[in-house]
Amino acid sequence: MADKWSRIANSPEAAALLKLVVHIDEVCDHEGDVAEFLPTLLHQLAQLLDVQTAAVILISSSHGHRILSRYDRGKASIDNEQIIRIAAESTATKQWVTKQGFSQKIKNALAVPIIKSDKVLGAFIIINKSSGEIGDYDRIVVTLVELRMHSVIDDWMRRQVQWQMETENRVIKELDMIRDESQDQGEALDQMISTILDAVGAQIGFITLYDSEKDRHLPGGKVIRGNRPMSQRDYKLVGDLIRQTREEHKTLVGGALPDSEIESYIVVPMFISALFLGSVVLINKLESGEFLKQDQQLVESVTQIIDSFIFQEEKFKRLMMLVGREATKEVEEVLMGHRPDSAHGQSMRITMFFADIRDYSKKVREMDPTSAVRMLNDYFNSVTPIITAYNGIVDKYVGDELVALFTKSTANGSHQYLAVEAALALQAELKRLNKEWALTGRPQIEVGIGIHTGEVVLGQIGSFERKDFTAIGANMNFAARLQNLAGPGQVIISEETYVGITGKITARRIGPMLVKGFGDVVAYQVEGKSPEHF
Repeated sequence: MADKWSRIANSPEAAALLKLVVHIDEVCDHEGDVAEFLPTLLHQLAQLLDVQTAAVILISSSHGHRILSRYDRGKASIDNEQIIRIAAESTATKQWVTKQGFSQKIKNALAVPIIKSDKVLGAFIIINKSSGEIGDYDRIVVTLVELRMHSVIDDWMRRQVQWQMETENRVIKELDMIRDESQDQGEALDQMISTILDAVGAQIGFITLYDSEKDRHLPGGKVIRGNRPMSQRDYKLVGDLIRQTREEHKTLVGGALPDSEIESYIVVPMFISALFLGSVVLINKLESGEFLKQDQQLVESVTQIIDSFIFQEEKFKRLMMLVGREATKEVEEVLMGHRPDSAHGQSMRITMFFADIRDYSKKVREMDPTSAVRMLNDYFNSVTPIITAYNGIVDKYVGDELVALFTKSTANGSHQYLAVEAALALQAELKRLNKEWALTGRPQIEVGIGIHTGEVVLGQIGSFERKDFTAIGANMNFAARLQNLAGPGQVIISEETYVGITGKITARRIGPMLVKGFGDVVAYQVEGKSPEHF
């Protein structure tokens, strides 16, 4: 052994080894998160030993094996599962494990268990020497790293357990407070899922309630943060996961789903005895990208409060009614009453709505002028009441284009939401009209709609002889540009509009697209309302 140490001391790698030892000492003296320092340490280790991959795997009774940190020289080509499999063999036997020809991607590997006071914490692993086999020099270096790092990792793991307990206790107290103080059950569930999102660090969350009579899953609590949309396919995939967790009576945790904005998920079922009440769904972990065992443990722990909260039969029924009903409260003030009577305009943040019939001139080319005008009037007579029904103001008709303004949020939703609802209702009405017109030989028409939210100037615009109440400003031009981007039957909304309706409307992100006069912009193609059930 003395000869081996002498050989190391006199080797060209001695300086690099000394740097590694110094770095380990710095990590040992630091009280922060060891996971922040391990990538640098593993990088130095991989360079020193000339290996492709170096990693640290942790193990615990509740979390199982997981990779705490990993470094790859060049493009990563080895699955985490393969690394964990070798590490698990080392932790199970408390012995070094050397592999030769383990798989097509792993030609050689060395796993060294991390042990503190006879307690197995995990393993260090190095994979694929650039040349030759893993030898004594590699074993000595990795052993040195393990001897200096096991105390640091042990302390870090203890702090993680303590932090986990403190987090669970805090979340439980917050959920208890919400349960005791909230008068409205729907609001309580929204607050509960928001609290869980904050604790776990996720982007999207649902508390679903199971309607056994109709065999559907209703979102009793829902929080969607950020600008990443939920598409119709995303909702369907979530519904499939909820049904799976109900059938299998177990939590589901996974990564990215194909053809979806869902990059990670955790679905925890809520049962009391054999009665399935619903589930807690979290989507898209913000920092690490995937949900860990500790996230699962926290959510499973706190859901016990939620399922006991909704189990009370009367409250459960009231929640079902709350989720399923539509608001019927009358609008307190008519928007027309807010039009200024003077020529002094007022600046206001509103939602602008532009709808244009696609290729209308071509479609009516062979019609006589009287029939063409009658057809256009029939269209406007059918869709104008839709605008007013959603508290919009028809600003003007320009040929076959309709311009509407939504200036006020109501009990039924924000002005952004009302504008998008009106657009979906208009497209549905147009389908009905086309079926009716097909029987009389009229051509079928399709409409493209653009919607944008922003500041405009509202006022009486015109000459002494005639003034019209209208809106002016760059945002009106931008809304018109969005309408030009919309294809037949499409509803395109701006990012500003989408932010105001996140979680209520399903949409697909499109762009960046070059919009004349506005540069590259991101927009959203509306797919429909967010489903009331999964």
